Amino acid sequence: MSEQTQRRLLSGLAIALSLVLTRPINRFIDEMIPERRGIGDDITEAALQGLVRAASIFAASVVVRKLAGSRR
Repeated sequence: MSEQTQRRLLSGLAIALSLVLTRPINRFIDEMIPERRGIGDDITEAALQGLVRAASIFAASVVVRKLAGSRR
């Protein structure tokens, strides 16, 4: 599998996983963070969103590496 194909697959999988994982996090944020928000609430939301994105990229990377390794 070429490097370019791996990058495209990684990007697509990371986006898809991020979309799937963001839904429950957004529900959690809506339930836990009040209507009247403060700086701490914004920081909490940013941290949760960042963790979801990082986990998505990591999981997609693992999948792509396994696929690329099995094709050699």
